[in-house]
Amino acid sequence: MIFFLYGQDSYRAHQKLLKIKEKFKKEIDPSGINTITFSGEDFDLGKFNSASMQAGFLVPKRLVIIKNLLLAKPIKNVAEQLSEMLLRLKKSDNIFVFYEAGEPDKRSALFKTLSTDKKLSQNFEALDNAKLNDWAKNYAQEKNGKINARALLLLTSFVGNNLWLLSGELNKLIAYKNGREILEEDVKTFVNAKITENIFGLTDAVASANQASALKLLEEQLSLGLNEIYLLTMIIRQFRILLQIKPLLDKKMLEKQIAEATGLHPFVIKKSAPLAKKFTLEKLKKIYLHLAQLDKQFKSTALPPKTLLDLLIMKV
Repeated sequence: MIFFLYGQDSYRAHQKLLKIKEKFKKEIDPSGINTITFSGEDFDLGKFNSASMQAGFLVPKRLVIIKNLLLAKPIKNVAEQLSEMLLRLKKSDNIFVFYEAGEPDKRSALFKTLSTDKKLSQNFEALDNAKLNDWAKNYAQEKNGKINARALLLLTSFVGNNLWLLSGELNKLIAYKNGREILEEDVKTFVNAKITENIFGLTDAVASANQASALKLLEEQLSLGLNEIYLLTMIIRQFRILLQIKPLLDKKMLEKQIAEATGLHPFVIKKSAPLAKKFTLEKLKKIYLHLAQLDKQFKSTALPPKTLLDLLIMKV
C-alpha cells in the first residue's frame, strides 16, 4: 500500500501522516521499531530498496516514510528507477508513505506515478475563508476551548490559512482563557498582530528598495524570538496576496469586488492594497519566484536561514 500526501496545506498533510503512524503503532507495531524514515535531501535509492524488501521484525510489515523527495528534486535516474520500483512496492505487504511538505511539480513522472491511485493520494489544498473558520472552530472545540464568531473572524484575518500558525495561536488563547469563551479583545491582545503589521512594514521596505530598513525590521522580528521559517512563511503569504490583488487593482476593481473574486478577507485587502500599488506586476512575479526558490533552499542548503533571508532582502 502506498500513500501519497502533498499540497499547499502542509499542516493537514502532516496530521494525516501522524494518524497513519499512530494507527500502525497501535495495530501492528507497538514497539515502534518497524517505522523507517527517509529524507529527500539525502535519499539513498539502495538503502530504500533494501528497507522496502525486508519484512517487519517480529511483526508482519514495516512502515516506510519518505519525506520531501519531490521537493528535493531527485536526480533523473533516481526518479526513473523509483517510478519503476513503485509498481513492485504496490504488491508488498509493507506500507509506504510519500509525504511532501508543500506543492511538488505535478509535471514530473514520479508525481504522476504516485498520484495514480486517487483513493490513497491526497492533495491538501489551502482552505478558503469559510472552511478555514470551520476548521478553527472545530479545532478549538477539540481542545475544549470556545471562541465567539467575531473573535474567530478577527483571528483568521490576522493569521490567514497557515494552520501551523493558526493552531499555535489558538492553543495560546485556549490556555489563557481556561474554559472561558475567547473574545475579540483576547485576540487583539494576545495574537501578535504586531507581527503581521511588521511584515507589512518589511514588505513595504522591500517595495521602496530600502534595504537598511528591511534588514533592521528583520533583526527586530528575530529578536522577538520568531524563527526564520515563520518569517519566510509570513513574507511568502504577503507577496502571494499582493500577486492576487495587483491585477485586479490595475483593472480599477473595488476592494469589495476583489474580496469576492479572490476569497481574501476584506481586512487583508484593505491593508494590502496600498502596498500592492508600489509594485509592478512583473516585479511581484520576480520576487515571488525568488521566495519560492528560497523556500526550497531552506530545506536543502547548508547555509544558515538568517543568511538566506539577508540575501533575499539584498537581491530584490
